[in-house]
Amino acid sequence: MLFVLNINFFFFFVFILFFLVGLMFHLYQLSLLLTYNFFFMNSCNFSLIFLLDWLSLMFLSVVFLISGCVFLYSLGYMSGDSYVIRFYFLVFLFVCSMFFLIMMPDLMCLILGWDGLGLVSYCLVIYYQSDVSLSSGYLTLFINRLGDLFLILSICWCMNYGCWHYFYLFTFDNLNIYMIFFLILACLTKSAQFPFSSWLPAAMAAPTPVSSLVHSSTLVTAGVYLIIRFSKFLSSDLIFFLINLSLLTVLLSGFGALYENDLSKIIAFSTMGQLSFMIFSIVMGSHYLGFIHLLIHAIFKSLLFLCSGIFISLLMGSQDIRNMGNLGLQSPLISSCFLISLFSLCGVPFYSGFFSKDLIIELVVLSEINFFYLLIFFFSIYLTLVYSFRLFYFLFICKINFMIFNLIDNKYMKVSCLFLLFMSIIFGSCQFWLLDLCYVNVFDEYYKFLIIFFFIYFFIYFNVFTMLNMNLSSFIVYFLSQMWFLPFFSSTFIVSKFFNKSSFLFSLIDLGWTEYLVFTTIYNLIKNLNMHLDSLHLNSLKMYMLSYLMFIFFILMI
Repeated sequence: MLFVLNINFFFFFVFILFFLVGLMFHLYQLSLLLTYNFFFMNSCNFSLIFLLDWLSLMFLSVVFLISGCVFLYSLGYMSGDSYVIRFYFLVFLFVCSMFFLIMMPDLMCLILGWDGLGLVSYCLVIYYQSDVSLSSGYLTLFINRLGDLFLILSICWCMNYGCWHYFYLFTFDNLNIYMIFFLILACLTKSAQFPFSSWLPAAMAAPTPVSSLVHSSTLVTAGVYLIIRFSKFLSSDLIFFLINLSLLTVLLSGFGALYENDLSKIIAFSTMGQLSFMIFSIVMGSHYLGFIHLLIHAIFKSLLFLCSGIFISLLMGSQDIRNMGNLGLQSPLISSCFLISLFSLCGVPFYSGFFSKDLIIELVVLSEINFFYLLIFFFSIYLTLVYSFRLFYFLFICKINFMIFNLIDNKYMKVSCLFLLFMSIIFGSCQFWLLDLCYVNVFDEYYKFLIIFFFIYFFIYFNVFTMLNMNLSSFIVYFLSQMWFLPFFSSTFIVSKFFNKSSFLFSLIDLGWTEYLVFTTIYNLIKNLNMHLDSLHLNSLKMYMLSYLMFIFFILMI
């Protein structure tokens, strides 16, 4: 326990240090490169580089803040676990991998952190050692390794430029379209965008502190961070490609959260939708606002995960929201933290999520965009409001369906939630005040009330509560609740072909006539030959005479 508390203090100290240094770097427009050259080969420079600018320092400060809260939270949540030391070391390796990913502006060195995130996340997803955890871990590992393959192909293409450094590549006006395309595909797999979205809800088999760390500030945000770095080289074709995929993912996540009953998976769907929201804002030209929203989202989404972990512990491990109800009376402090983080997710004024989300919406409205895309964009924001209201209804308004027998009064869990609660309220305004990000937009007030118009329209004419109870056709409900059949096409559809082929070959070769006709005949032939050789070896006189005759024969031939 003392070791973990020392790590917490170290993480909080590093958070304050990096945040202040990043603020200074932003105000004075500074960047610092620390490099160590290893060797040159075929005009390629192999070196180790650390980049210190305001993007990397701010991002890393938020990672250390959330990691410190997760370590403190784990003292209470993972108490009594037999392998808690293994858990702490895995989480620490996760943070180290994220450090390498953020601080190394070199694709060759960046893959250390990129691959480390995937491998450690697999170890954390299968932490509970059950069949569900194993299948979820395999799906997570498979899709993340696919992203590693795309990144390796992009690194191989960098051999044409002779270097893998960001700043060297930024000297070009444009890069090869295939290299950027493979890089974008790697980012889409890491950030769980369509059609690589099936692993994110499956990864919720990991412990709740890991889910908070993975799905808020580390693994899923790595792809968005890399897109921000290379946003300069996004061509019109790639922008069109990313706009369509991000809007598809927003709709997928919104409908998935609307028909899901697992509390952890609903929050995972929400994270998927927010990542698509960030990517959409980046490709529309407001990459700085997308990055600020990434930082703010990491804070309140971590709080949302930690509060859900306490609710799940209160209900003896039950994650079904239909078993929950009236939690405000049973756990008022954690319920308040959960509601405030939910308000930040919806962009309620003047919580932290409002400061970035509202400005992104305004910039999208003012940009030159197809009206159909704009309508889908606002409809996805409306879906966020609907599934948040559904979550609020089932957790705090419905009657009690499950009696609480496991009362938790752990100060470490409460302190971590309260600290993130404080940051969820002030972090958004502090970002805009300290970084001096002045965005003032004026446009027709019709757009301001478009989301409210959506909500009132569907509430009156389509009866939102009837839709939430899923009184639709069974196929539509099944299609929307199963993530548009993405889990099937990502796992069963692919793996079953190999399993069926291997089963057919096993029955044909090992269990069929092939074994009797081929392997049995060969075995009998070798057995009979061995018996004749043994009989020759056992009769030394015959062997002597035979060898003598063979020797004479060779002499005569010569």
